[in-house]
Amino acid sequence: MGMDEKVDEVLKQYELDIRTRRRVRGSVVIESGDRFYVVKPYLGDETKIFFEENVKERLVENGYEYVDIALKNNSEKYISDDPCGGKWVVRRWFKSQECDIKDEKQVCMAASHLAYLHKYMRLSTDLAIKLNTSKIDIISMFEKHNNEMKRVNSYIKAKKKKNRMEISILNSFKEFYNQGLEALEYIKKCNADKLCEKTISENRIIHGSYNYHNISFAGENIITSNFEKAAVGLQVTDLYDCIRKTMEKNSWNSDMGISIVKAYINSREMETGELEMLYALLMYPEKYWKLVNFYYNGKKTWISEKNYEKLEKIRNQESDRQKFIAKIKDLTV
Repeated sequence: MGMDEKVDEVLKQYELDIRTRRRVRGSVVIESGDRFYVVKPYLGDETKIFFEENVKERLVENGYEYVDIALKNNSEKYISDDPCGGKWVVRRWFKSQECDIKDEKQVCMAASHLAYLHKYMRLSTDLAIKLNTSKIDIISMFEKHNNEMKRVNSYIKAKKKKNRMEISILNSFKEFYNQGLEALEYIKKCNADKLCEKTISENRIIHGSYNYHNISFAGENIITSNFEKAAVGLQVTDLYDCIRKTMEKNSWNSDMGISIVKAYINSREMETGELEMLYALLMYPEKYWKLVNFYYNGKKTWISEKNYEKLEKIRNQESDRQKFIAKIKDLTV
């Protein structure tokens, strides 16, 4: 059964007067009445999507309606099955333009908007469904990543014949590994545990994937979508994700980066320890670790040219990255 047939079967479970439909990135966008909806495959379960929708409902209750709220089907469930056992969700959709990551004004508006969302993305303590609330441990995550980088370096050093990806990793390892150690030592000193405990006790929610793919503009309105990774977590990590991905696409333009941080702070004053946490996260060479780890866990007989180019780009941008990080440090003192 093809995708179109599966979607047909899913849509039979909803009371929608469908006027038009078209495929978009593995999904189907439909028009019904004066509204748009997107039909997408879903990998989670009812517990997970119920959590997501509670987060969105909290935003709607506080006057923000521009989120991709899921519809319930005729059985009053968010998830609908197709005849092949696939899971699907129908969500509200909007005619909008994806955030232009090269447009400083739009990116700053997105950062300010994130601060607004963070004010209301907190679930009540009596809500029974809470995910990932046992412990938030950035320190252990840094330690794990550092050990992984060290293991890869040792593996490559032991090889007799090395390709250019492996040579590049060896030549850059010490610089980036030391950054990982420095970030780990810094985060141990910036009251991370206290901030994590407060986050859990107040059920503060992160979007989990706040980047330009999930931020779009419809006139003066900003649309936020794809809350699949929403969970109780340190909200400053959303800001970090937004900044890191924007900076990578803009050659670590320091002025632009500082403008993004200030746009967020102007809309939501950061609490004690949050700016230091942001600094620590930016210090950590996450992109380098990801590429090195991807190399180690992939096929060694074939090296991706694209990943090699990414690694070289990281190395070439490192000077500008450090300049930006130094400016973030100035904000913490």
